[in-house]
Amino acid sequence: MPRVKASPKKCVKTSNSHPAANTWVFLMKGDGLDSKNGGLPDIVKLKHPASNQPAMFVFSPGDLTVQEVLTFDENKRSWFVDDYVKSDGKMHLSTPIDPIFLVLPYLQKSQHVAPLEQSLHDDDYPETTRLARCQNLKVSLIADRYGDEDLLAFKYNEDKTLRWLRRKVERVAEVLRQKKIHVSQGAISATYVKSNKFEVGTEIEYLKYAHGIVSEYLPEDLSKKLAQCLNLPEEGENKKRKLSNSKEVSEEKRPKKETSDGDSLPKNRVLDLTKPEKPQKAATTSKKELSRQRAAAGSKSITNFFKKK
Repeated sequence: MPRVKASPKKCVKTSNSHPAANTWVFLMKGDGLDSKNGGLPDIVKLKHPASNQPAMFVFSPGDLTVQEVLTFDENKRSWFVDDYVKSDGKMHLSTPIDPIFLVLPYLQKSQHVAPLEQSLHDDDYPETTRLARCQNLKVSLIADRYGDEDLLAFKYNEDKTLRWLRRKVERVAEVLRQKKIHVSQGAISATYVKSNKFEVGTEIEYLKYAHGIVSEYLPEDLSKKLAQCLNLPEEGENKKRKLSNSKEVSEEKRPKKETSDGDSLPKNRVLDLTKPEKPQKAATTSKKELSRQRAAAGSKSITNFFKKK
């Protein structure tokens, strides 16, 4: 799952009719895409294992490897290809993907023992059967094998799948820990600051972050089972813990209650009566108030004008 960095190779797929309009700019990774036998990489549509929506993938010559195609699209961007201007400035990047993730939903759906190519048969995505020829496809990690080498029949095994996925999550978490990726609260702001003052995440936080990465290629029900297998806390439990922690902090920061005398109580909650009380100063009257009182002296109230004479 951790994507290995490699020097990208620029590949431009051009049509003879109109080069500028029918050109896709790719950055392809991996030696498996080299055309050793004169073949070229093939871009096909397959069903995404998490969303069940069509997604773009690249098969290497001979279907030995498969890679996912990610598209970066920004407004007001274009490409110069030879003497032409490509107004669509999208950039496509292919990244390696374990073909087991693409095979997994089909084996889950198949309830009986069947050959792999038969399980991968999909009328909407006929190119799916090409996954059976990938050299790094190890179906025995998620299914039980039946028959001889020629038959290659499999049946889905959920226990095997969860063990395989757990190892995947643990390896991703280890890579995140080695690279000191910030996965705790405030991780978004921490990624923009190159400093060692940010605390590294705990083991649970790394596992939860890695689980989110792996779950991008899993159906929702399987993702939940994987979280239970990893003993990860649910979102509701996290919110309860945060609320309880914030309550404790607010109680600690709450100021002490003052007595009627204006003095705060001591730690033993007993007032010291041996000390004499401080005499309270008489309230002083301001000059403006004195002048008002003098002006009002001898004047009658306005109600006196409305009384019967």
